[in-house]
Order: sequence, then C-alpha cells, then structure tokens
Amino acid sequence: MKVLSLHSAGHDTGVGYFEDGRLLFGIETERLTRVKHDYRSDIALQHVLSQECVDTDGIDLVAVSTPVRSALLRIPDLDQAMERINAGAPHHRTTCDLLGRRVDCVVVTHELSHAALAAHYAGHETGTLVLVNEGRGQLTRSSLFRVEEDRLEWIAKDPLPWYGNGFGWTAIGHLLGFGKSPSVAGKVMALGGYGQPDARIREQLQGVDPRVMHDLELAERVRAELAERPEFHPEFETAAHVVATFQELFTEAVHDVLDQHVTRTATGVGPIALGGGCALNIVANSSLREAFGRDIAVPPACGDAGHLAGAGIYALTYVLGQRPEPLSVYGNGTGEPRADVLAALDTSGLKAVPYDTQAVTRLLADGGVVALTEGAAELGPRALGHRSLLGSPAASGMRKRMSEKLKQREWYRPLGAVMRDERFAQLYPGGRPSPYMLFEYQLPEGTAPEARHINGTCRIQTLGADQPRLHGLLASFEAQTGVPALINTSLNGPGRAIAHTARHVLDDFAHSDVDLFVFDDVMAYRSEPR
Repeated sequence: MKVLSLHSAGHDTGVGYFEDGRLLFGIETERLTRVKHDYRSDIALQHVLSQECVDTDGIDLVAVSTPVRSALLRIPDLDQAMERINAGAPHHRTTCDLLGRRVDCVVVTHELSHAALAAHYAGHETGTLVLVNEGRGQLTRSSLFRVEEDRLEWIAKDPLPWYGNGFGWTAIGHLLGFGKSPSVAGKVMALGGYGQPDARIREQLQGVDPRVMHDLELAERVRAELAERPEFHPEFETAAHVVATFQELFTEAVHDVLDQHVTRTATGVGPIALGGGCALNIVANSSLREAFGRDIAVPPACGDAGHLAGAGIYALTYVLGQRPEPLSVYGNGTGEPRADVLAALDTSGLKAVPYDTQAVTRLLADGGVVALTEGAAELGPRALGHRSLLGSPAASGMRKRMSEKLKQREWYRPLGAVMRDERFAQLYPGGRPSPYMLFEYQLPEGTAPEARHINGTCRIQTLGADQPRLHGLLASFEAQTGVPALINTSLNGPGRAIAHTARHVLDDFAHSDVDLFVFDDVMAYRSEPR
C-alpha cells in the first residue's frame, strides 16, 4: 500500500509518503522555502513527488488532514466531506485527482490526525488516553480520545477551560504585546521561569468569561480590560508573574482533565499520549510525568507539522487496519549529496576537510560554536543533532552568544542541551530519558551553567549510541573538559525556519560568529583554526 499523506492548508504544511506502512519520505514546506510556518503545500508536494523513492504512478491512497486546500487535490465532494466532518465524523472516504488520475482519498478530521500520531508514539495500545491540545482545530481547541482495538474513540470535546489550551497561550501573548503568530507561545512560556504565581492574577484569569474561546469580540474586550490593570502591565517583571501564574493554571487544568479520564490499573494509570502544539510545553509535560508516575508519549512533531505523517497513520491504522512502522524522528527530507555540500562550501570560499572528532572537540572546548548537519533533518521544531548549533555550556557568555547574537532571540529564553544516555543515567538515577527534548530536569549547580534556566532547569535531549557522530563527540568533549553535555539549539538564523541544506546554513552563518561547519563527513572552518 502506497499512501500520500498531506497537511495541505493552514500553517506548518507538509507532505509525507508511506510505502508498506513505512514513512519513506516527508518534508515540511518551511524547510524548502525557509519561511517559518509556510502554508504553500504545493511546493512540498512537488518536492515529494520528484523523489526517486516515491512511486508517483503507484500511489493507492491520499490521506489529507483538514482544512483541505481544494485546488491542490480537487476532491469532487469536498463540501459533503466537510459537512460530515463538521457534524462529528472522524473521516470521510472519497476520491481526489492527482497527476491527472483519480485516486482513493481519506479526508481526516484535524483532531484525529493529531491523535493518531500521538497514539502511534504510544504504540496504539488499547486504553491509551490521548489529549489533543492546540490553538484551534477543525472542531475544538482541545479533545480527548481513547484508543480502542480498531478505532480512536472521541470521548470529550473542549474539556479544557480557556486557560488550559493553546488559545489561552496566544491570548496571554497578545495581552503582553507579543502578537498572535504561531511562534508566540514559545516566546512567552520562557518568561514564567523569572516570575512566581500570584493569587490576584490567578483569580482574575479564572474569572474571565469562558466564552472568550468562541467570541473574538468578547476576547478583545477582555484583553483591553485586563491591559488596564496594573497586575497585567507588560513590563518584564510583571509579565513574568502573569506567565508563571498562567503556566500553573494551564498545568493544573491539563492534569485534572487527564486524571478524570485516564485508565486506572493495579499499579497506577494506563498509557497517556499528548498531541497538538501544547504538547511542546515542557513544564506541563514534566509535571504530568511526575504526577502520574509514568512516561508520557509525545511526538516530536506534535504541532501541525506532524499532520504530514498523522493523516497517513490514521488512514493506515484506523481505516485500512494496517499498523505502520515506528517513525524515525530523522525523516525530514533526506541527506544532502556530498557534491552539493562541496559546491556550497566552494562558492562561500571555505575549504572542506575530512571530519575530525578531536579537532571539533578542541574547538568546542576553546569556546567555539559549531554548526552541524547530518543526514535527514528532524521532523518538528526541535534540534536533535541533525540540524544543530552546538556550543560549550561551560564557556562563559555562550548562551548570550548563541541565543542573542547568532539567533537574535529574546535574552530571557533558555537553550537546551544534549547528553549521552549513559551519562544521563548517572546524573539522574532512575530518571526517564528525553530523546526528543520534551521534558525538563533540575540541573545540578555548575554542571552546565550556560544551559541552565533561571529556575535551575534544563531542557535535556538524551542521546543513544545509535547516533555515533554526536555521541562520540559528546564522549570526547567530556573526556577533555569534564562537562557532560553540549548546548544544542536549532540551526537557523534570525526569523528563518531551520536550515535544511549546506547552502541554507552558509546563507545564515557564513559571515557570523560560527567557527566551524560540519556537514556529515566533511567540515570547514570559517577562518583558520585556532
């Protein structure tokens, strides 16, 4: 079975291709265009259909999440499909026109696509409780599902209050002057570490008319009223208390809803999975994992970018009854041909030399910054070692250099770190790992100070030996410096999507404060090595 899977409309569009249950190729549109949250799905579609591994003429089924870009797929009964979906149908089976021929098609409700991807990371285990939590879906802002043997049962729609979902994070960002873009929540959340929950703010947030989620005129009036109150002044210290209070409310709301519906077992609770953009909230994720005493399944591409796989997974699993293979997070496009890398270096006037672990270690130990690409990129917004900027967390001023100077991010935002599995197990005996950098941990004082947030936590990625280049570099770096981790942040310049190719990397950083570029098995210094 050959399935084309699309997120065709809205932000963070992308396309995936499954063959015999395996995701062979996927690409987020923004990785091709460098426009963050790009909606132009036709660019991704043409890129996917041009790949050698994609049997364009043999595609058996198209799966597409809602909303649907009708001009792209030309579904003859799209109005009927949307009428059924808006009435609560999980999907609609129909046909579409693709490359001049009629192909079977499954239109998947937005929330079900998210839920299927989250359930996939939980192994589709019967009884799994899935919370899809986002700014806006097709029908809801939050939904609860339970995995049954052959279906996803939709058990609750909008169970969360306004302060328990993505709408609330966008509203708080707008109130504090951050705008309304899909990136707002990530910028705002980091403020909470600098503040403390405030009972007065909490009371006022809880007292907001819940209809604000569905009445935008009312929401704007409420925003204007709150903005006049001194507790909600956008000055940094006040804003930090607002965000800390909102984070507390959000985490409690999510916990309470899960606690009401989770499957109880003799030893605790059953499996839990999170989908939608709010699953990127590491403070809540970490609190939930501790409260329920078990791991929580969260896809690394839990936001709308995940629909490029989620729609196909839903169609395969819950329509066709076929179980797809586990997904590799490193599935965003493919690796870059060596000839293209060498050509990009040559046109930038940089000299390619063979990759040398010890040379890279010395540079990092001396306080240098490394831009690293390897193979296929990560699906989703996290840098996990295939499109990363790396630096020493022990080098004074490294956070300011990497975050503020190179990426031009807000000064208060923290940086994540990557650590080998075996070292993590020593530092956190019995601790649950975090291969997708979706949980936070209290970082011992002095361990990696430039990766430590103001509240003492660090968003850690745990890394296994199945990634030998970065794993070996971490081991070498610790042997030389005694530091068990490296700062790891996404490989993109200011305002751009994560770099996909060597040309993208050099466009962003060739004339910046990056010292060394690593592209698979070759590397190049920006200037002569120290």
